[in-house]
Amino acid sequence: MRMIAGTDLTAKALLALEEASHSSRYIQPDRTHALRFALAYLYALKGGDATPFYSFWIELASENNVFRFQNVDRTLDQIYERIGVRRDDQASRKMWRVAQDKHAARPGQRAT
Repeated sequence: MRMIAGTDLTAKALLALEEASHSSRYIQPDRTHALRFALAYLYALKGGDATPFYSFWIELASENNVFRFQNVDRTLDQIYERIGVRRDDQASRKMWRVAQDKHAARPGQRAT
């Protein structure tokens, strides 16, 4: 199954995780109820080992600004693998641009 952005609940849940993942490059994202729902929904698709879902949640809260994104992104790859969906590089890049526009410092500005 290839993810097509925004076509179904699974795609929307994955886009929410993509957005949080790329935001973690710049900030420690809020662990919202929406993200919790997305993780629970995606886990419910296949069940089994919940480690990648828990790890994603835990790594989002990491105070380590150097490794937070790397760890979140790695666990997101594991979630895609776990649910049997191929990660859409184009959708992932789009979410990176969204996060970059929202959080990255511009010349003369501080990052939020």
